[in-house]
Amino acid sequence: MSFGAVFEPLGLWARVAQELRQPQRAAGRLAFIALLGAFGPACAVYAGTHWVGALLDSEVGLAPAADGRIDPFRATFLGLLIAPLLLAAVYVLLGRLYKLPARPLAAFAVAVVGALPIYAAGLTMVFLPAILLVIGAFLLSCFWWAVGLRTVLGVPPRDSAEFNAISIVGLIVLMQFAGAWLADWV
Repeated sequence: MSFGAVFEPLGLWARVAQELRQPQRAAGRLAFIALLGAFGPACAVYAGTHWVGALLDSEVGLAPAADGRIDPFRATFLGLLIAPLLLAAVYVLLGRLYKLPARPLAAFAVAVVGALPIYAAGLTMVFLPAILLVIGAFLLSCFWWAVGLRTVLGVPPRDSAEFNAISIVGLIVLMQFAGAWLADWV
């Protein structure tokens, strides 16, 4: 992937659409990417909160108190693992309002591949200021999701911004419920 593909990911989405022609293979690859994409940033957050935080004075606030709370590794891992699944579900449900065919695997592909910038930036979360990179990566992912919605899911260009915004708000709401459920369960 060239640097130009970051800001013009049409070639990437064309490859994703081609890969979806073999559903079993695509599902396995997407699941692996989602798993690896959740595991890497979770390890970085763990290292940042436990090792880097231990090197600094605990008064700085980098070492979180773990009394009765879910640890940073599990919170990050589970959050990044379920987010693409929930976003894909939102895409499928919202697609019905836009009269799009239900294509769960394609929706999952858009959610996972669109999150690649977030996964990559999440690897820098060993240091607290890296959250600024993650914020920038989220904005880039919003763009990638919009392009993926148009090219892979067939959302009309005039509706893609609205579809994307509603999907992200839906994801945020679902993540709140999922986070509360996971905090009680784990």
